[in-house]
Amino acid sequence: MYALPYLLLGRIHKAAIDARRKDRTWKYLMWSTVAGTVAALMLAIGGLFAFMLFRFGLWPLGALVVGVMVLPPLAGALIRYAIVPTGWYRGAYWAGVLCRPGADAPAYGSCVSAWALARRPSNAGEAWLAAQRDARRPLGDAEVVVTGLIAAGRGDAVTARQLLRSAALLVENHPPVRELAYEWLAVDAAERGAWIELAAEVEANAWPASPLAYLLEGIAQRRTNRPGAPREAELYARWLLAPYRTRTLALLRAAPLAATTTPDARDDGSTHDVVAPPAPAPLPAAIAAHLAIGRGKPTPALLAHAVGAWDAALGDPATHAWLARRALELDAPLGSVDRALRDVATGVADELARAAEAAALGAPGTRGPVGDGVTRRLRHGRLDALETGFARWAQRRHDGAVRLAIDEWREWLALRAAYDAAVTAGGLELRRLAFPHAYSTGTSMAVWLWNARQEYPLSHAISKWLLAEALAVGDAEAIELGHRNCRLTVPTRTGPHEET
Repeated sequence: MYALPYLLLGRIHKAAIDARRKDRTWKYLMWSTVAGTVAALMLAIGGLFAFMLFRFGLWPLGALVVGVMVLPPLAGALIRYAIVPTGWYRGAYWAGVLCRPGADAPAYGSCVSAWALARRPSNAGEAWLAAQRDARRPLGDAEVVVTGLIAAGRGDAVTARQLLRSAALLVENHPPVRELAYEWLAVDAAERGAWIELAAEVEANAWPASPLAYLLEGIAQRRTNRPGAPREAELYARWLLAPYRTRTLALLRAAPLAATTTPDARDDGSTHDVVAPPAPAPLPAAIAAHLAIGRGKPTPALLAHAVGAWDAALGDPATHAWLARRALELDAPLGSVDRALRDVATGVADELARAAEAAALGAPGTRGPVGDGVTRRLRHGRLDALETGFARWAQRRHDGAVRLAIDEWREWLALRAAYDAAVTAGGLELRRLAFPHAYSTGTSMAVWLWNARQEYPLSHAISKWLLAEALAVGDAEAIELGHRNCRLTVPTRTGPHEET
């Protein structure tokens, strides 16, 4: 009698959570309210049934009912407020499984366990969790999220961010796992004050949002003046649904719309003319711009200014006349002026290219002896580094070394990050030069991972990236093969996936 309404409410609760994950409008608030109400009814029914069994002395059956009907609706709150803060990773695992978040409950259990371990790291806990992760094959989003949370527990936030974000690249999709990963990313962005980064995640709409992440998204939109930012009443409604209300209240109150200022306005509202100092001669200006590069972290604007200043100085007739006078004074041989200009251009281009490489800046995009030299050095240096990385990746497969799937994933992420940084800085020309090597190596690795290792989601992620790059550079043959590879049905624990 009690089981039928309980089961019906359970289906409604799951449907409400699933519907909430697909939307970021007022429907999110509605479905969250429905899910909370249904969970309370489930808890009341289960509690009443268990109480009646205890009342009639049926203690074993009552304990079973508590485990089956009472604890699941409470599991989420117990995990967040009781188990995770204590760092009890084993208890967190079983509580996550008890939540019954879907067909693959151990996936969420492992992630909750890693969440608890991140709060109170231990070598024993990391070894236990790593063994749980490595026993699951093939690699999926849960295993990547577990590794990211372990890295967070070690204090390696950069690696944690990279791994958690990369979970979205895999076709295996556990919504509660991705919800947990995105909540960590949202909280991390809020702690760093990276509101623009978090607002961009909202626009990408790649993650399901937990109530806490949904609140932080709204605060980020308000602070960055994004179109569609929630109004104050909606923001407070999000706050009421989110956990940790006492901690987030200060963020909520400090989330007005960002103010805009006019930099040239005086306090009385009047404007004033800015008188620029006289421009220095081209050679001193180039030297000053070069010194500015060395004083701090180079920026694209500083690099472009320095390159343009040097090209202007080396092409200035006054510079040529000064060098000619110095050559006469020193009784230098014929051609000394041209040789001096070439040497200066070469040395300056080398220094600026090293600075640009260290700061991962793109080519300056200006033509001239220095601009061309910087562009050439950046292109060749980055292309050589990429080819070395891809060759090392391919060679390891031929060496017969078998690595854990998560290590394969991390190596590919590092190689992809280096490729993306290089082609972003080097432009379409470098991308076209780098793609053939990436394509041949990546395709062979994807085939090996699929056929020999049965790491289907990992192989599919590589193939999908190669297809995107083929489309970007317009390689017709690679596009055709990429479409065929990406249309393969990918076996996952969340059900077979097929690209449409």
